[in-house]
Amino acid sequence: MSEQVEVAPPIVVETVRRDGVTVIRVDGVVDMLTCDDVRTEVIARLDEAAEVLVLDLTAVTFFGSIGLSMLIEARHRAERRGVRFAVAADQRAVLKPLTETGIADLVVLRTTVREAAEAALTQLVV
Repeated sequence: MSEQVEVAPPIVVETVRRDGVTVIRVDGVVDMLTCDDVRTEVIARLDEAAEVLVLDLTAVTFFGSIGLSMLIEARHRAERRGVRFAVAADQRAVLKPLTETGIADLVVLRTTVREAAEAALTQLVV
């Protein structure tokens, strides 16, 4: 008799740069097992001093509380580095925790990458 081993749901984190905007696309589940993959990529891109960074969460199917912490950390890091930061999300799995915790009011949040990038480009950086 063989035992089944549970494997963490896959996550894909891809980065593309277009027209001065860096987009990190996340596909899958953001939880305790996968959040470090996202955090590592976000920090790396912020440390490269990207002018505009959009975190694309439109393909995320679950967004745990650790993801919320990561967003706050990313926002603060972007602020310190003078990077315009925005989030694209249109899934209830992401929008609900963001709105219920008030984090939606702390980040530039739009439903598409294009809208998020446009909103970020109009942000004043202090």
